[in-house]
Amino acid sequence: MASFTDIIAHCISLKRAEFLAGLSPHPNSDVEHFLMTQVQAHWHPFSRERVEGSPPSRWRVGAVDGSHGIRPLNVGADWIVAQALLLGPEGRRISEGDTLLLRGDVERPAVDRCASLLMRSLELKLALQFVQEDIGNVLLLDGSLYADLPYLLYNLAIGGYEDLPLKVLGQYLDLFALCQQRDVLLLGIAKRTRSKVLGHALLANSRTLQSVEAQTGALPEAENERRSEAFTDGHHQHSELSDADSPWLPSDGELLHRWTEGCGLTDPILLGSASFGHISARRVAQLASRAKQPLAQSASPSAISQDRMQERLSPLQERLLAAPAIGTFYVRLAPGDDALRIDGLASTFGRNDLRLLEFAHSMTTHTAVFPLLQYLLGDYGGLSVYNAALYVVDQEVRLHAETVDQIYLPILRSQLGYPIQYDRSTRRFFS
Repeated sequence: MASFTDIIAHCISLKRAEFLAGLSPHPNSDVEHFLMTQVQAHWHPFSRERVEGSPPSRWRVGAVDGSHGIRPLNVGADWIVAQALLLGPEGRRISEGDTLLLRGDVERPAVDRCASLLMRSLELKLALQFVQEDIGNVLLLDGSLYADLPYLLYNLAIGGYEDLPLKVLGQYLDLFALCQQRDVLLLGIAKRTRSKVLGHALLANSRTLQSVEAQTGALPEAENERRSEAFTDGHHQHSELSDADSPWLPSDGELLHRWTEGCGLTDPILLGSASFGHISARRVAQLASRAKQPLAQSASPSAISQDRMQERLSPLQERLLAAPAIGTFYVRLAPGDDALRIDGLASTFGRNDLRLLEFAHSMTTHTAVFPLLQYLLGDYGGLSVYNAALYVVDQEVRLHAETVDQIYLPILRSQLGYPIQYDRSTRRFFS
């Protein structure tokens, strides 16, 4: 049998310095030195013993998570199975599921995106039910509340399902509005910290931005947005979008791993249009800006009315203009643990006045999240159980391969009355 151990060991030896560059606390460039000082300046250690968790009776928590599986079939189609689960107070359980059979020549990235959107739609359906039925006052979603929003303006490249992203966007907007109306605390808790939102925010908020840009190129907050030098009330205004490639920056997870230690949290970042770096969102923002212009700036009210009728926003775009901004911060709840990303509506951070497309981003003080910190510590169960409610729902909803192949596949065959088979590449793992 072939052995590759010596080959891989030799490759690691050759690339040792390159690999250590992302692990060492020593900065490797002026940009990294700048990021190190800024991350440490915006990192606030705390003692777990001094932060008292809130009494359990105060929080009536619901947690929602989902899972999905994809199986290529020998008829050239892709079979998607998705399921979602809500666990609420007093043992309340609500389940949702769906399945799709995608026919035709569909690129694998589109299939993957379709599966993720289908799962998220099921999760949001349960989240809305939680708020509508007044099941509790704290709602947890697995993952970020903000990260997906810009991409939901892109249609799905699958015939018959083009509008699935817009459906999910509509569900998000429904959930945001309903949580605000019903005073439900909505939190997105992401286990992974691969985004660069913190790094870009630190660069954009620095007085030394120009010297850093000379080394890194144009700085989009996430998707190619060039920072404007104009400010209003301490917030970045909308700026022109750039087609330049995003510069390389360490992920937020790397920044926090290398240059912070112990329990602590970052100053929150209030996110608006920062990641909406494409034409669709830019058009919405431009029309919104025009809609706010006084009538006196135009030739006549009738001219404005006619112009706006020609560039009318869709109902979903109108709702997007009214959507609240999202706040995000990172927290490490125990020494040696990974940092978590926590997203919440701007009102959670004391900013009811901020709308998603009215500014790019700004930073606020970490004291605004102390009540959240109390809850997060109270529901923390150790390195594996980052949040008790989300951990339990994750364990129950996780779609194992055996469930798809030994339970759902026979049901599919029985319901269709056809001997469905996986394609050859997939079958070899299930012989």
